[in-house]
Amino acid sequence: MKFNQAYIDLIKQLPPSLVEESWKRLTMRKRNPLTELEACAIDSCIEDFLRHEIIVYNRKKDRQRRSPSPLENLSYNTKASDKTHTIMSNQETQTQNTVPIYTCDHEEVIDCRVKKELDSLSRQLLEFNDSFMQEINKQIEERVNVNNKLRDEIEQQKIQLHKAEKILAGLKSQCSNQDVHLKDRPLI
Repeated sequence: MKFNQAYIDLIKQLPPSLVEESWKRLTMRKRNPLTELEACAIDSCIEDFLRHEIIVYNRKKDRQRRSPSPLENLSYNTKASDKTHTIMSNQETQTQNTVPIYTCDHEEVIDCRVKKELDSLSRQLLEFNDSFMQEINKQIEERVNVNNKLRDEIEQQKIQLHKAEKILAGLKSQCSNQDVHLKDRPLI
């Protein structure tokens, strides 16, 4: 369970737990696992693998250094929070020193104006929708009337067609009867 002595410089850059994990990964991987003898030998594959592990380990360390711990984000634990606290307290004193622009009376007036405007807009919307709906209903009624007229015309045409078929059938029967009578008559 030891890498070759040629890789000591690389192994020293990794913590012991990662060295053991790397050994296990090389010898127990699913695709092409290495035997212990192959893993102990000098091979460019093993060297590349160890270099890759070092790069990954260093990146992880750098990320941990850059990311602050959760306690540093708390407002009572940072110097920046002290600055923001002083800025906020200065703003509070500034706002306390100024004359309030909107008092309760003004807020009530503003609320009243807003409510009136909302009522006005809702009435306009209802009126617009009402006229729009009436127009749509008129169009629907017109289309229904046109459809009913067309249906009546179709029914009348069917009745006329049926009558014409009866007349035609009668004429055919009369024609065939006359043909029979003509055949019976002698030619002069």
